[in-house]
Amino acid sequence: MEPKTNSRLLLIGSTQGDVHLSNYYSLIKDHFQEILIVTGNDVDFCNSIKLNFGLKNPFTVLKSVKRLKRIINEFSPTIIHVHQANSYCFLTSLANRGERPQVLTVWGSDVLLLPKKGFIYKYIVKKGLRSSDKITADAQFIEDKIEDLVGPVDFTTANFGIDLPNIIVDPSKKEKIIYSNRLHESLYNIDRIILAFIQFQKKHTDWKLIIAGSGPETDYLNELARDLPESSYSFVGFVNSETNLNHYKKASFFTSIPSSDGTSISLLEAMACGAAPILSNLPANHEWVKSGYNGIIVTGTLENAFEKALKLDISEVAKLNKDIIEKKATKESNRKIYLDVYNDLLT
Repeated sequence: MEPKTNSRLLLIGSTQGDVHLSNYYSLIKDHFQEILIVTGNDVDFCNSIKLNFGLKNPFTVLKSVKRLKRIINEFSPTIIHVHQANSYCFLTSLANRGERPQVLTVWGSDVLLLPKKGFIYKYIVKKGLRSSDKITADAQFIEDKIEDLVGPVDFTTANFGIDLPNIIVDPSKKEKIIYSNRLHESLYNIDRIILAFIQFQKKHTDWKLIIAGSGPETDYLNELARDLPESSYSFVGFVNSETNLNHYKKASFFTSIPSSDGTSISLLEAMACGAAPILSNLPANHEWVKSGYNGIIVTGTLENAFEKALKLDISEVAKLNKDIIEKKATKESNRKIYLDVYNDLLT
C-alpha cells in the first residue's frame, strides 16, 4: 500500500517501559501521509496526544471516551490500529463504535492472562476483540485463545520483524556465554535463570552468564547472583541495539523463559545472530524452535536444559535459524503482511 492523499493512521497503545509501539511505528511510517499516536505516556518519536486510559474512575472513563471520540473525528483517520486488547482497545471501541476501520494487535498477555483476573477484565478484553475488524498477533496459537473467548475472528499472524543487515556470524568465534535480556519482572523468571546457572556453573566453570535489562526485581536478582564467582556473571543494564547485537553474536546460547509470551523480538534477533535459543515450553516458542534441532525447549529443569544445549552443533543451529529468520521474520516480509491487512479493509 503506497501513501495516499490524506491517508492517516491513528495508533493507540502504551509506550511506557516498552519499545513495541515505536518499533511498529518505524515499520509502517513511510506508508502514510500522517500518523498520530494516542497513549497514556510521553512520546518522543511521533506526533502524539496523551490520554488517560485508566478504568478505575467511571467519570474519568467517560471523559476519556468523549475526548478520544473528538480526536478521532478531528484527525479523521483512514485506519485506527490499537495495540493490546486491554483498556486501550476497550476505550477505543467505545469511542469509535465501528465507524472507522479498526485493527487490533494482540501482544499475548492481554488475551492469555488478563481474562483470568476476573469477569470485568474478561469483558474488557472481549469487547475490544469483538469491536475490531481485523486482529493480528505474533503467534498462530493466539488465534485459538481468541476464538475461545469470542468465536471466529479475522486473524493474521505477523510480528514486527527484525532488520539486521550484513550480519556475519562466525560460530567458531562464539564464546561460552549464556545471554538473557528480558525485563526484570516476575513474568520473565530471571531468578530461575540465575539459580539454574549457579548449578550449571559448578560443573562448567568456564561459562559466563550475561544479564541485560532492568526492572523492579533487579536488586533482588543481583543479590541472588552473589552466590556465583564474580567473574562468571555480569549485569549490563539496558543496552542499545548495537551492544545488544554484539552480545547475541558473542553468546553461544540465548535464554528466555517467561511464564507467558508470544513471539519475542529478542528471540528473533538471537536466532539471526547465531545464539542458540533455550526457551520456556510455550506454544509460541514451538512455532520457532524444535527442541534438540535448532534450540532447546525447557521440559524439565532449566539446569538440565543448559546441559542439553551443550550437545547442540552451534554452527549447524546458526545456519538453520538464519534461514528461518530470512523466511519468516524480516521487517520487509512482515511490513507487507500489515499493509495487506490495511489494504483489505480499504478495498
